[in-house]
Amino acid sequence: MNARMVSQASDLICRTMKTRVTPAGIAAALDAAGMLQSPETAAELERLRARVAELENPAPPAEYPSALPWAELMDDEDRADFLDELAASSITNADSKTALAEVEDTCGRWRAIAEAQHAHNTAPGPDTQEPEHPAPCRWPASPGCACAGPVPYALTTQATSALAGPSVDKLRGILAPSPKAGG
Repeated sequence: MNARMVSQASDLICRTMKTRVTPAGIAAALDAAGMLQSPETAAELERLRARVAELENPAPPAEYPSALPWAELMDDEDRADFLDELAASSITNADSKTALAEVEDTCGRWRAIAEAQHAHNTAPGPDTQEPEHPAPCRWPASPGCACAGPVPYALTTQATSALAGPSVDKLRGILAPSPKAGG
């Protein structure tokens, strides 16, 4: 509440008290003067004030997600090569649309490289042993496994066909040309 509103409410209360009105009468006078808010309006006002404060004080950059999270997967040499190619693709003697397309192509190509290299670097090697599973085990190699974790099963071709068939038929019906389309 600002000082002017407090002053106006105070004046109204003083004038009302001179006529020896009850607290309910004072509240009625404040309401009649439009100086009271419903709990809902007050709550909405507080929510809006908090949102304005949030917008006026944006989150520091550290809280924003990285624009190129996959670039963190690269080693220093690959990252330097990526940045060199990115700089070269962004300073082409072309219009901004073409330059942006080249930057996006460069990012897409290097993202594939970074993710493939990371997958290669983190893949289990040939000497890696499958972890032990306590009995009873439900992994395909050990029927009855009770391990907590993802169980590597997939739907059979027959199950996939039975599940997808109705959706595929519906989609074909939607996409099929109507008899009126050509004529």
